[in-house]
Amino acid sequence: MNARTPRARATAALALVGALFLAGCTGGGGDDGGSAAGGAGEAPASQAAEGGGETDPGTASVADQVMAEQTIATPHGSDAAPGGELTATLRAVEVADGAMTVRWALRWDDEDAPADAGASWYDMSLEPSTTVTDRAGLKAYRPFCTEGAWQEDTDDSTAAAVAQIKCRESMLVSPLEKHAFDFPNHGTIEVSAVLPAPEGKPATVDVLPAEGLPLFTGATVTYADGGAE
Repeated sequence: MNARTPRARATAALALVGALFLAGCTGGGGDDGGSAAGGAGEAPASQAAEGGGETDPGTASVADQVMAEQTIATPHGSDAAPGGELTATLRAVEVADGAMTVRWALRWDDEDAPADAGASWYDMSLEPSTTVTDRAGLKAYRPFCTEGAWQEDTDDSTAAAVAQIKCRESMLVSPLEKHAFDFPNHGTIEVSAVLPAPEGKPATVDVLPAEGLPLFTGATVTYADGGAE
């Protein structure tokens, strides 16, 4: 991770994604535009995580793969927010049948909290709306959703805001429940998000697993039909 402050890194990520065209979804599952939010920090995903080592995708299960890994202090949205640190592990970016699946893991460690404590996305000030950016193609992608849209085709700002809220609440991210699901203290939870397949088959993309987490740059994309163009 670089030495910039979390606020500076978040600003840089926001500026990058905000300058790109965003592909997301409507309730019908098609591509649509919207606004994106960035996270703090960035690390080349082509480098193995420190102490982790690379794995062979042909022999290892996805849960064993480590494309890159970063650890940050748990974001604080309120005085009641959990402490400790979060470790985000990027595992794979896979494209098949018109969809792109981002697989990653999140671990929360707080030595001051009880061993059986839990913390939700909301508690940790995270928004699990994965963003994948193709810098060369000047496009960004967000998860499919079953209701609403990342950007509604309307001049009604209230309707557009409601559509985006519905999209966030129904996006294809597992686990999604921001209030009901608790990440266990000292436990690693596997996370996945399903997004539109990137146009032009880029060989690498940048991945923001969740708003509030570090940005991973240069993540290798695996294509079911044999590879990038």
